[in-house]
Amino acid sequence: MPAVGVIVDALADLVRDKAVEEGMPALRLAFTPTPVGGKTPAELADYVAGLDPVTHQPLMEEIAGHLTRPLNDEETRTGPYDRPRQRLIGPDTQAGIQKYFDDRFWSDQMPIVMPTEERVAEMLAQTSRPRDEVIGRMRVTGVREAWEYTVETVAINAVMAGARPEYFPAILALAASQTNARSSSTSSMAGMAVANGPIVDELQLNSGTGALGPYNNAGTLIGRSWGLLSSNVTGGSRPGHTYMGVQGNPMSTVPAVFAENVDGLPEGWDPLHVQKGFDADESVISTFSGCQSQNTMMVLRDEDWEWVLKRFIGGVGPPQRSSKLLLVDPAVTGPFLRFGFDTKEKLIEWVETNVTTPKYHYWLDQEVINYRLGPARAGREPYATWLTLPDDAPIPYLQNVEVVVVGGSGNIRWSVNECGYSRSVRVDDWR
Repeated sequence: MPAVGVIVDALADLVRDKAVEEGMPALRLAFTPTPVGGKTPAELADYVAGLDPVTHQPLMEEIAGHLTRPLNDEETRTGPYDRPRQRLIGPDTQAGIQKYFDDRFWSDQMPIVMPTEERVAEMLAQTSRPRDEVIGRMRVTGVREAWEYTVETVAINAVMAGARPEYFPAILALAASQTNARSSSTSSMAGMAVANGPIVDELQLNSGTGALGPYNNAGTLIGRSWGLLSSNVTGGSRPGHTYMGVQGNPMSTVPAVFAENVDGLPEGWDPLHVQKGFDADESVISTFSGCQSQNTMMVLRDEDWEWVLKRFIGGVGPPQRSSKLLLVDPAVTGPFLRFGFDTKEKLIEWVETNVTTPKYHYWLDQEVINYRLGPARAGREPYATWLTLPDDAPIPYLQNVEVVVVGGSGNIRWSVNECGYSRSVRVDDWR
């Protein structure tokens, strides 16, 4: 029976790739203009009555034809789909290799180090894992398949990024987290990672002034390796094809990799990796995904800290995003203790309970409509209950909140980031 996919024209290349990956390279497709969200019913009706912006055929006639025309030979063809991967590309100059990689979007459009066999071997010498061991799978977006990658693949990207060989176990730990630092969401998301334990001193990762960049040599090179890997193991990060971030995100150019400032932790506040079940003397990399924005403010005042904290944290990102990362400078921990937050967990619980949005405004948010309204109508909790509340009822939408202490205490400033915790990985497992 004929089938047809209907999608917005901005995703034309992506949906064609998806059709190939699902074993339907000849899938019949029709396209509507972009965007769909934010349009009036009359404008959407014009879309339906108008032309397919890709094929320039009347949209409804095209869909009807797709559904009624018999399948041809190409559309009925079956069999496995092989995706060959070339390991070596042959000798060339630095400039030639740079252009070859740039043209295919295998680089981050910045100068790379040529990944020669000798340099890759030097990187691989830092781990006991075999070069062909598959250590993870990553997808460029939720609608495409996850591609697997090996220890050698990680080493190649680490060389290209200019990382030192001693950084390689930490880079492998990031790769093993299977967290994509350069997500292809149209929302233009990025990744972030926090290091704890002996690896911080070993690699001299920054936890103070400039920790999130740019003054963090090891973190910058480890982060660049992670970013290149995230692009290249999913087929190259080509704008409009395999990268769909409509505006892009400067946070994803070189993903931030930094250390938690354990010396600045007040008594009772555990390091992040201890919160995640690791021993204090273990070296751990913890990843965050979905990072889009950062908002900073000065220290909270005793007179109105609750009101300010609710407004500050709730003012970053749409309510559909249930994740927040609080980056607290050591200079700001004193007031938090005074407000009763003698552990990170108490602060997290307060945020998840008290940062709310009125039900009426929650269900008017476009992302909430896109991703939560369907599940709510299907009975999924808590969204089904939220749908029935009075318009002024507060909805506590945050469910993934983390606190990390970082910064150089040059001022009483701290920040909240739209970021969600993904996974923590032990670095020593990759030596």
